[in-house]
Amino acid sequence: MKFRSQITKRVSVLLCVMALAAGAGSAAAAATDRTTQSAESKYAAQAKAAGLSSRQAAQLQDRVDAKLADIKVPAEQVGYNEIRAKDGSAIVTVSVPGVADTSCTYEWLCLWTGPNWTGSKVSFTKCQDYDLNDYSFNNDTLTSYKNNQTTGTVARFYNWEGRKVYKFGSTAYHTEDSLANTPWDNMIDIVDVC
Repeated sequence: MKFRSQITKRVSVLLCVMALAAGAGSAAAAATDRTTQSAESKYAAQAKAAGLSSRQAAQLQDRVDAKLADIKVPAEQVGYNEIRAKDGSAIVTVSVPGVADTSCTYEWLCLWTGPNWTGSKVSFTKCQDYDLNDYSFNNDTLTSYKNNQTTGTVARFYNWEGRKVYKFGSTAYHTEDSLANTPWDNMIDIVDVC
């Protein structure tokens, strides 16, 4: 009888521990859900402040989510239409209908998918080679750029042709160009920022 009592107590303790663990897991999941909802509502508020309707904000968030899923480097959403590489070296800005973002921060190289600094944008600041496919600039989509780095800094643009092939360079300060109607439009795969 005493043996059964000890087994019953041990089973009861084990069940209590399992229930507590399940509760802790549920609490962690609930906290994660609240954090996600908080971020989503913050981005929805930013989109609304930019003049987007709820429907447009939801569609934009879907595009941001798709781009974030396509980016091959560790990255996170930091604004209603902005994704930043976790090391801070790159920012991807998803285009917003009716809102042109032609800006390029000083000491950055900025690239756009559309002519005349339109469409989605990716901006780089560290001196290294970047494969544009890693930042969801797939299928040779570069069409315009601004080299807003320090004076004399040269950015180099390459196409992948079984190997990295140099196509042209851009010397800062504030060199900009639209590649539309040039041989390099929708060709560049890799940039060496400086």
